[in-house]
Amino acid sequence: MKKQWNLATIALTMMLCLFSGAVDVSATPTGDAGIQWYSYDEGMQRGKAENKKVFLVFDADWCRYCLKMEKETFAKPTVIAYVNRNFIPISVNSDNQPDIVEKYKVRGLPTTWFISETGEPIASRPGYIAPDEMLKILKFFGTDSYRTMSYNAFLEKGQ
Repeated sequence: MKKQWNLATIALTMMLCLFSGAVDVSATPTGDAGIQWYSYDEGMQRGKAENKKVFLVFDADWCRYCLKMEKETFAKPTVIAYVNRNFIPISVNSDNQPDIVEKYKVRGLPTTWFISETGEPIASRPGYIAPDEMLKILKFFGTDSYRTMSYNAFLEKGQ
């Protein structure tokens, strides 16, 4: 009887160890992974293939406001979730890809562009964007409200 009890205890202990390990792994929310950035070429191809708008951000390693946006805006769970669900996010390092910078006539950093499902530029916004403001802008473009109203009208509607 004592031998059976020891075997049962060992088996139970092993199952608890395995289970607790599985819980630790799965307990990490997917939002913690951050925005799933793509390269320019891959992101543009995916946008067309998946019929999704592109969220295009130009930045640089030395840019103070780019780093601030990365640490604050792009770290907010609601922004991460909305971008990953509704857009194909692309990050372009301006120092490494000057041809793309020129194509979009980027004159300051950070600069954020919204691109249609067919690859046509919709609109851009230069400068740092705070998390709450970014979420409003994302929803304005993500819901296609930009097609029927101004951004101010969108905000007045309480979107």
